[in-house]
Amino acid sequence: MLTGFRLIAHRGASAHSPENTLASFRNAIRLGSREVELDVRFSSDGRVVVFHDDRLDTKTTLSGRVSHHSSDWLQRANLWPWFEGRVPLQIGEFPVDRMRADSVERPEETCIPLLETVFDRLGAEVDYHIELKGWDDSLPLAVIRAVNAFGLRDSVTLTSFSLRPLREVRKLEPNIPITFLIRDGHDALRSSEFRPELEGRSLDEVHAFWLAEAARFGFEWVAIRAKDLSHETVTQARRLGLEIRCWGIRNPTDLQHAVQAGAIGATVDWPEIARKLMLNSFVPEGDC
Repeated sequence: MLTGFRLIAHRGASAHSPENTLASFRNAIRLGSREVELDVRFSSDGRVVVFHDDRLDTKTTLSGRVSHHSSDWLQRANLWPWFEGRVPLQIGEFPVDRMRADSVERPEETCIPLLETVFDRLGAEVDYHIELKGWDDSLPLAVIRAVNAFGLRDSVTLTSFSLRPLREVRKLEPNIPITFLIRDGHDALRSSEFRPELEGRSLDEVHAFWLAEAARFGFEWVAIRAKDLSHETVTQARRLGLEIRCWGIRNPTDLQHAVQAGAIGATVDWPEIARKLMLNSFVPEGDC
């Protein structure tokens, strides 16, 4: 495997198991992952729950917005029926080995968990890349309190596509690493307060602007969609003291591009297969 290249299990081993659930995180560990990515947002009663989407309808047996339901109710929202209905994946020559229903020890393992439950069950067994979702300004503080309550400050990186919550994280807890996520292509302009400054610029110029912002606020990482990444962007990031990781890895070509462009890591839905691809297909001799 490439020395130092970090394969982060995206929403756990989400190609193999229902995403953002204890089953998915445990499966990621079983498959050899030591870093997991997860998404958090508030329930209606102010608890931090682990779920990607704004609405429940997309992936669970419940409906409505996550923020409109209590944490007790959300913990009954099961992702298994949605996962079971997905078409099995094949990544290159490797079929994705999906978990079976009879391997789920308890029903809650495939339901929406609280962040504190994930911390309690997994502890420091993995490093966490926690993406802050929603627009509630108090979410960074709630997440930081949970991190500190479980003594996991050295195991956590906080991430977001928005600068605002990340600036709040830096103010509240300067020692927690931060990753600023840049949206795909020019989609970053649509909801950006900086749209007038960025309109009409090339993709590399847009990336250069965001790199400068990340460096200005003292962030450690920037994450860019794999197919948008260039060698020039990686070089500029390192000049600013930043490291680049990738998101949006959909196939072996995306992963190969991320590695060869100089990223130091990537989120992947199929971490075990990614390791096999890197070892067998496109890692230069001497880096295995």
